Amino acid sequence: MLSGLRIPGVSGRSRTRGSELLGYEGREDDKLTKRRVVRSLTEKRRALGLLLGFVAATLFVLWRRYELHIEIQVFSRGWISNTILPTPPLSSTCFSPGAIARSSYPADLAQAPSFVELHAGLGMTLGNDCYKFASTIPRSPLPEMALPQHTVFHTYWRSDLLPLGPRQISLFDSLLATQDRKSTSVILWTNSPSTAQLEAHPKLSPLLKRYGKRFTVRSVDKRELARGTPMEGHHLLEMADAKAWLDGDLVRVLVLWAKGGIWVDMDTIMTGRDMRVLGESEWVTQWDCYDKVYAPLNGAMMHFHENSPYLCEMLYAMANDPPPKKGTTDWGSRLYHKIWRRLVENGITPFKILPYCFTDGQTCRLDNRLPDPFAKNDGKWGQGRAAELKRKVESVWAVHLHNQWEKEFPKDGWVRSMILSKVEDAVRRYRSVDMEEPA
Repeated sequence: MLSGLRIPGVSGRSRTRGSELLGYEGREDDKLTKRRVVRSLTEKRRALGLLLGFVAATLFVLWRRYELHIEIQVFSRGWISNTILPTPPLSSTCFSPGAIARSSYPADLAQAPSFVELHAGLGMTLGNDCYKFASTIPRSPLPEMALPQHTVFHTYWRSDLLPLGPRQISLFDSLLATQDRKSTSVILWTNSPSTAQLEAHPKLSPLLKRYGKRFTVRSVDKRELARGTPMEGHHLLEMADAKAWLDGDLVRVLVLWAKGGIWVDMDTIMTGRDMRVLGESEWVTQWDCYDKVYAPLNGAMMHFHENSPYLCEMLYAMANDPPPKKGTTDWGSRLYHKIWRRLVENGITPFKILPYCFTDGQTCRLDNRLPDPFAKNDGKWGQGRAAELKRKVESVWAVHLHNQWEKEFPKDGWVRSMILSKVEDAVRRYRSVDMEEPA
């Protein structure tokens, strides 16, 4: 009976008291949970810190004790088997004795014994091997060397891409003021139908006056240059891309076929070393010291005689192989590699391959490559390091800058102090000689 009674005030207070006790216990549970979460996060952070420290220490030990060489490239097996591995037949005419005899190809020069060995036969990735090998080549031509009486340097500028600037002027001066003035000249080729605007350019006009007949500007007429070649009248003559890769690569081959000489890409600076000593052989250059399997060769600088059968084979491949893809080196590095393989497949001595450092010393290991040409002097170079770099620069012929047109040489950088300062001195001497010569 008493269980059914409800005493006013008692039951309500009891419930309120119970609720307060439950709320208090809940808050204590929340605090305990939070402390556990914080403790767990702290332990995880500590574990992560220890793990990162262990990884960093391991990498440091590996870096100190071992050399890590990691390069990952992905190539389609179908592309390799269809494009790289096959060696289709050469043309039936390019190397025929009759065709060579009827052409302007100087076979006597091409077949004369060479006194200078340009190809070391090794990648020369260790130490300063490549630069030391370059130093074994004579500083000036030997009397016994069979060389062209005159060497023309060719370069190409797409006037619709970028305006001429200080970088291009430095290249022209580094060629014309430092190379032998009696036996060398420079032709600047342009895709503009008229040379008048370029010749009147405020930066170029003074050079044309200074160097006179040694420096000329010409318009590229690809159809005219291709006359008498496998590319004559070909629809691919008009192929071009926004980077000037395809048309630039085509112009290289057509110009050298028609005129002969040494091609120099515009993104280059010459060191002033005499290029004539490299004139005994026809050559392209090594892409880098690693010998890329599918693109080992470069044409940023290349030397071929007029009507060279090597160039004839390149033009034959351009005309008959599958068309190139825009924005690729299909008519550059891959073309030279294809032709080299086809030549040896048919028992023909191929063109030479200059070691990478002769013209592109940046393309090797961090410990022996040339420094960034556009980097400012960080003040950390001691006399020994600067002297070593100077010896490297003096042993090679050019520095390939790989475009980077938006960059300029810093005033305290090594290119300005070790190359451009000498070029400027050569320009001043050139002017003084002109003033001394009778009119």
